[in-house]
Amino acid sequence: MTCLIRRHMERKEQQAFDQLKAELAHAFAAPESAYRPLTAAEVIARNAAGK
Repeated sequence: MTCLIRRHMERKEQQAFDQLKAELAHAFAAPESAYRPLTAAEVIARNAAGK
């Protein structure tokens, strides 16, 4: 049983890592013009809003 739980956790971690890699690849592929500077307050507000 413990082995099944461990495999399930490893699979979930791998899926989360794969999703993160995909999101980073997408972000790094974006042109420089797609980025804009943000203040710390803007980042905090955006994160608080769940975006």
